Amino acid sequence: MPTLRRQFVFPPTLVGFFSAGLVLLLAPVLSLGAEPQWIWNDPGAGTKTAKGRAFFRVAFEAPAVESAHVEIACDNTYALFVNNERSGAGIDWQQLDVYDVTPLLREGRNCLAVLAENGDDGPGGLVVRLSWKDKAGKSHELLSGKGWRTNPREVPGWREPAFDDTAWAHASELGPLGTAAPWGQLKRADKGTVRPEFTRKPRPEGPFQLLDGDRVVFVGDTLVERASRDDYWEASLTARFPDRQITFRNLGWSADTPGGDARAGFGTVEDGYQQLKAQIYAAQPTVVFVCYGAGSAFDGESGLPKFEAGLQRLLDDLAVTKAEVVLVSPLRHEQLPKPLPDPAAHNRELDRYTRAIQKLAEQRGLKFVNLFEGLISTSQVRPEQSLTDNGLHLRPRGYLKLGRFFADRLGWTPPRPMAALSADGRLVRQTGAQVTNLKRGDGGSLSFDLTLDRLSLPSGDAGTACRLQVQGLPAGTWNLVADGKTWAKATAERWGEGVDLVESPDLAQFEALRQEIVEKNQLYFHRWRPQNETYLFGFRKHEQGNNAREIPMFDPLVEKREEVIAELRVPRLVKYRLVRE
Repeated sequence: MPTLRRQFVFPPTLVGFFSAGLVLLLAPVLSLGAEPQWIWNDPGAGTKTAKGRAFFRVAFEAPAVESAHVEIACDNTYALFVNNERSGAGIDWQQLDVYDVTPLLREGRNCLAVLAENGDDGPGGLVVRLSWKDKAGKSHELLSGKGWRTNPREVPGWREPAFDDTAWAHASELGPLGTAAPWGQLKRADKGTVRPEFTRKPRPEGPFQLLDGDRVVFVGDTLVERASRDDYWEASLTARFPDRQITFRNLGWSADTPGGDARAGFGTVEDGYQQLKAQIYAAQPTVVFVCYGAGSAFDGESGLPKFEAGLQRLLDDLAVTKAEVVLVSPLRHEQLPKPLPDPAAHNRELDRYTRAIQKLAEQRGLKFVNLFEGLISTSQVRPEQSLTDNGLHLRPRGYLKLGRFFADRLGWTPPRPMAALSADGRLVRQTGAQVTNLKRGDGGSLSFDLTLDRLSLPSGDAGTACRLQVQGLPAGTWNLVADGKTWAKATAERWGEGVDLVESPDLAQFEALRQEIVEKNQLYFHRWRPQNETYLFGFRKHEQGNNAREIPMFDPLVEKREEVIAELRVPRLVKYRLVRE
């Protein structure tokens, strides 16, 4: 049975009974320094056990709760449920994760349930401590031990307090937290910052959008990984929401599949999948863009069932994160001149996989972005006009177009910024921009301050640059000047029609934003995918594993870049002067 501790001493032979029939044996007396036991479904798991899932649960009675938190660690991964509510998940067995579960405990019967998974053939273990204070101010603890029940298979209702687990086996105790080999002492999270790791952000009705505080994860194959090199994609999305703090994480891996094939390293394909899942969990997403299918489509129609099964499994595991999931199709194979091959046959397979992804999105009620249709031309294009460098992989200008296309498909199409002025110093109209301090000066010159609602994208993405119209200027050539530089030059007639500011301070700001994002992503790449990970975390960690402590040092470097990104995403006020040559 679970070990329950209160901060007073019972007589050595006391046997207590709760109203639901749960018997609590408290002999010998449990000292206040007792630790929870590492447990598993195999008594030899502290040395080696089979990889796979194990299901653990314990039911208990509790009075009215004032506050409660759970400390938990698992070798290798876990998902925690309190009274059938997902409360968190983790991947780092070296740290006790802490979750505030106060809202989830109720007076009377309760249940802690854990889906634990050993991802390799090494040790497997789970350790849990539930601590709470009741309304009377008394403290209690429930510790993992042999009183917990375990089963090798998932059974309907197993996370519910009323579930009958008498047919389940008792968990095997492997040793106490802090001293049991091979785990030893674990790091403890700061209880002052306790919070659930995974929370579902409430989203407004209507078109899907990114919200302030979102953590967006891109996961997928080559399309995603290569995006981080120039990252017009992320920069375009960042610029769309200048008033929101949105964190982006790129977890792309070239040639990957939903089964994590490319991430296996020296392990099995299943090891690769466990890596994929762990990497997503570690990023704590609230939104996940899932971009698979390009590599898998080379397997043709015969490979489609495997792809669909792998994507279904990934989506099931992503449900633990409570994140909003958006499925993204692969790109069309661009038709380039010979000697590059005719992509017709390949495009038929890409279309097949796209339709399968779309069907799955409809079945699960998920958002779907079709990149196969509309982004890349169905006709042959000249190399200098192409979006790809080989028909398959986007060039920077391809990612620039992708950024706008992707946002448009999600309904994030802002109005094109424009401002119309008159030569006598009046504001005629404005859209997506704010003109202030408009004044007429000597020689018919105009001065004004202009602030865009959001940064414009580069001129390679036609139709997004701000358009400035000035009506009634005297004849001649007029220069638009800001920051000591001429950004546009046109005749009075041309200014009257409207001039696209294909070069402007806000475009320079967008470029600075993009460069910061590229640097941030490079730092984060080394954080989650270090080049020598076999020595740091793999089977050769006994040689250089002590250097793994340096990997978290990337975190403050990433955060500093994100502080700069937060400043650059907000358009600044630009002081313009329109003067005649």
